Amino acid sequence: MIILRLIDKIVFAALLILMLQVPIVTDHYVQYLNGYVDATQAEVDHYQQLADTYGYTDINAMLTALQANQDALVRDDARHKQTVLLAHKEAQQALNNLRTSNYFEQAWYFAQPAQYQRLGQVLNLYQPSLPLKPQAVGSALITSLSLYLLLWLPVAWLRHRRKKHRQVFSH
Repeated sequence: MIILRLIDKIVFAALLILMLQVPIVTDHYVQYLNGYVDATQAEVDHYQQLADTYGYTDINAMLTALQANQDALVRDDARHKQTVLLAHKEAQQALNNLRTSNYFEQAWYFAQPAQYQRLGQVLNLYQPSLPLKPQAVGSALITSLSLYLLLWLPVAWLRHRRKKHRQVFSH
């Protein structure tokens, strides 16, 4: 009985500590994305400068012309530029979403398999800490309690049922 109570408390504490990390990971992730967007912005600006210099209406028109080129190297370079443009746009959208989303939306964003690679890169440099914003602590507490109840209510129900079953047979 004492061991079960101890496990009960450890599970809740672990859930709370884990849920408190969501806003901290979000901050690290946003910093990572800022760096990525800044780095790719220099390339995108260079692509725009090339398009302007050589008379293309925009970057996409330039890439379309490059992809139609006979030279495989030029076509491959165009595909690379297209990949950089797409990654830059996706990173900007993610950055905007994370800056305006709440705790639960952020947690859901990180739970998506498409984020695992970049999230893994961020977590390699991550050091656990505690958030300072009261709303982050409150959200983590609510989430921890909810998960805790989802995990332990079936256990408590089974314990209650066994206890009741023993009482019936002991009388």
